[in-house]
Amino acid sequence: MTTDYNLRATIAVPVAHIADANQLAICLGQSAADDKTFGAANFQDAEGNLYAVSSTVARESFPAEAGQPLQAPAYSPNVDLTAATRAQALVQINNGVATRSVIAVILSATTVTALDHVAALGLTRVPQEDPL
Repeated sequence: MTTDYNLRATIAVPVAHIADANQLAICLGQSAADDKTFGAANFQDAEGNLYAVSSTVARESFPAEAGQPLQAPAYSPNVDLTAATRAQALVQINNGVATRSVIAVILSATTVTALDHVAALGLTRVPQEDPL
């Protein structure tokens, strides 16, 4: 079986931009449920800034599609295009570590793991407290 989804995209969204990034995910995704792509900010950079991270498979066309003018998809005609466009303006693909002012994307072959991408973005998982 062949697939068009032969890349891995790992996306780090600064906590302040999660809502906007979820609107962008609807525009670039496959369903209205993509508004849940970025949830809790469970990753941090060296300075302690928080990020929501999502990793998924992507098509080779992802960079071009991510840069195109946005339209409301038929499955979500009420998407907030203003919010999605704000998020789109912050997207940087394969341009280094995550920062508070960008939505950082690492795009590579699917053989590279999400954890490898997270490390390349300069992020680590926020330590969880042990329950009593």
